[in-house]
Amino acid sequence: MTEFESCSYIEHGMVLDHCNRIRSCNNFNPRYGGRPVIYENYCGEKINWKEFFEIKRKLRKMYRAQECPDLCKDCVNTSFREWDDEDYIDYLLLTPWVPCNSNCIYCQAPRDKYVSEHTKIYKVLPLVKDMIKNNILKKEGTIDFAGGEPTIYSEFESLLKEFIKHDFKKIIVHTNAIKKSGAIIKGLRKGVLRILVSVDAGSKEIHERVKQVKSFDSVWKNLKEYAKNQPKGSDYVKTKYIIVPGINDNEQEIELWLKKSKEININNVVLNLDFNWIMKNVDNDLTKVYNLMKFTMDKAFNFGMKCELYGQIYQVKCEVEKSREKNEAGF
Repeated sequence: MTEFESCSYIEHGMVLDHCNRIRSCNNFNPRYGGRPVIYENYCGEKINWKEFFEIKRKLRKMYRAQECPDLCKDCVNTSFREWDDEDYIDYLLLTPWVPCNSNCIYCQAPRDKYVSEHTKIYKVLPLVKDMIKNNILKKEGTIDFAGGEPTIYSEFESLLKEFIKHDFKKIIVHTNAIKKSGAIIKGLRKGVLRILVSVDAGSKEIHERVKQVKSFDSVWKNLKEYAKNQPKGSDYVKTKYIIVPGINDNEQEIELWLKKSKEININNVVLNLDFNWIMKNVDNDLTKVYNLMKFTMDKAFNFGMKCELYGQIYQVKCEVEKSREKNEAGF
């Protein structure tokens, strides 16, 4: 093993993304783009793994030569440590579907005609079975479902069963919790599955403005059921708040969200920021958003809760504090 600066996603990550692309990572880089592509026009066909890893190795070799790819410059996900030289995947993000049962104001997918017109739904299960069969996918790694909304994807339950059958123990599902999933409850009870639910509000009025569907009561009802079925003393059920400036960027709404989460025994929450906003404002004054981040973390601490910073809000932290360090948040 050799010590150098690299990224765990570049080294051993794989993302099945919208528009039938396979990427090394799903991290948006506000200034440089990020998200290097491995394959275009992928529709579920069998992969030649030797060819696949040769493509990944080109990026990995650049890092080893201290030549960071342009897309990845100043990314907060890089870290300096010992990296192995083996070919495998220990992080698989499944997000090739666009359909959703909400219409979140910050989500580009349903509004981007290019995405909707160029995303063909395909079967994922055959690929997953092939990865497991060929020991491409490490059981000690992370399986991550995003979307669209995973619970309405036709293969969702079959995929969960496959991962559980083969003893994967770190499965994450990003869901809006509008639809209650029996498969999620089973995974929580087994202690192999975690969920992250973007509620983005503490009140019904703001929730409906952000999600643009009437789902506030059902979401919190399902969240309560999920929290009740997580292993005792665990933080396998988390709620997330994506700050959308001009809509939910106020302390009162955030405090309501924290209180409602605490009431149903959720002790670990996540804060993020509207991707579209930071892309337009990364070079502007970020003080207001940064102060709201600090308020959230302090208030969560006062409630005996942990608040993790994800994605774009972590980028704000690094921009304001003039730092660049790997984000350790996550399941």
